[in-house]
Amino acid sequence: MKWLEYLSQKATDFVSSHWGTLAAIGIIAVWLVSIPLLGASRAWGLVDKVIFATSFLLLFLLQRSQTKATLSIQLKLNELLASAHRASPQMINIEDKSEEEVRELHDRFQEIQQKGPGSHSIGDTVASAEENEGSG
Repeated sequence: MKWLEYLSQKATDFVSSHWGTLAAIGIIAVWLVSIPLLGASRAWGLVDKVIFATSFLLLFLLQRSQTKATLSIQLKLNELLASAHRASPQMINIEDKSEEEVRELHDRFQEIQQKGPGSHSIGDTVASAEENEGSG
């Protein structure tokens, strides 16, 4: 499957470059030129098929490339979190948690932010919240 990864990366590089933009403009120019030659409906049918096939293929190629890029970023963030002295281990691989758990952690970060400078990590906030629940 290395060829698929290679193709995905090349498609992403091409589409995001000035050559990709020029290719899109070229397709529109060919379509406009072909209208008087083929007629509006035949010209539209031809361009419609090309655009549909290209869009369908690019959807999967670009999604594959985006997934790889996202995973790489998550791994880098996990490494930073794992190496940080006061980072909470709860944040490592947070993308695997449920939406409800992520929202709960987000709300706790909002609480930290409201406390201002010198606030602690999410781990400290969770620990103090558990202590308050135990004493209350």
